[in-house]
Amino acid sequence: MPLWSQAGWDARTGTVWEVLDHGGEPRQDCPRRLRVQARQAYCFASAADQAPHLPDLMEKAETLFRFAMTKGIDPETGHLAGLLNPDCSIRTAPHDLYDIAFMLLAASALIGAGGEIGAELAQLEQALARLKAPRGWWESAEAAGGDGRRRQNPHMHMFECSTALYEATGEPRFLDMAQEALGLFREVFLQPDGIVLEYFTADWGPVAEGQAVEPGHMAEWVYLLDRFETVSGCDSGVDLMRIFDQVLAARDAAGALPDRSQPRVETRRFWPQTEFLKASIALTRRGQELPSEAQPDLVLDMLWRDYLEGPVAGGWYDKRHCDGALLSDTMPASTFYHILVAFDMYRTQPWQRESAA
Repeated sequence: MPLWSQAGWDARTGTVWEVLDHGGEPRQDCPRRLRVQARQAYCFASAADQAPHLPDLMEKAETLFRFAMTKGIDPETGHLAGLLNPDCSIRTAPHDLYDIAFMLLAASALIGAGGEIGAELAQLEQALARLKAPRGWWESAEAAGGDGRRRQNPHMHMFECSTALYEATGEPRFLDMAQEALGLFREVFLQPDGIVLEYFTADWGPVAEGQAVEPGHMAEWVYLLDRFETVSGCDSGVDLMRIFDQVLAARDAAGALPDRSQPRVETRRFWPQTEFLKASIALTRRGQELPSEAQPDLVLDMLWRDYLEGPVAGGWYDKRHCDGALLSDTMPASTFYHILVAFDMYRTQPWQRESAA
């Protein structure tokens, strides 16, 4: 948290840098994604009460969120920005569902930390309403006419943010949103063998050309489904181990998850390993018997060895080849959200405390 709230903070603009190099210095010439501003707002607000040595975390979270709610909206179209220039002016404003989902997730953390953002939340809900489809949501303002491919990933993040908003507010409309995304998962994304498909036609048929399976997303769904059941008290109706078995089958020789298992690639980023850890913790807490190599402590050992033992405290390596070779030269700020949730979950879960005792 000190690294990303200090070296990762651009005091001139009141925003965060998109990436740091492995020495902890920002790449100031990089464009910035609005979703990264939202993700870091979520991180700072989520950790504010746990970091008394960093008393400005909540202030920075609110600054990021309000930047996105003002300078991150195209004044001509009202669309939410996607990409910002290095000077933080708007480069593209597609009004993308993925970006709106992370703005809503940031809102959930601010509300949970006591922030007064009722007007901004209402504005975001109006922005989301512009993308409402007969089932789920359209990908962007351009796709709202019904053309183009549809993806499970932004709908997964809609499931995540609506669950988080329901937890923060208790408002039934957010539970309804989560249930709609859950229905899509059960009936469209999840396949009988336990894999999760990525791409679909406008009417939710799986595409044949360019289809993909990402084990990191499958692990993430295991965690999010467990989280939904915990927050809502509702049964998701999904066999989590059926999905996790496919996650385990995708691992490489080092026990890590490749970025894509169908068609298979030989790269493995850091974030899928954090989702592997979260899924293993959730299943262990639920009493599932996991293979020894999928136990949370061993998953943590793997990701610590391959991604976290670097030159800067609080930093990481982003991508390796499946043979272990380092492929990246920067650490994206976007990964911090994955790490923060995984480590906070590891730190606080009852199984871990009992094991330590």
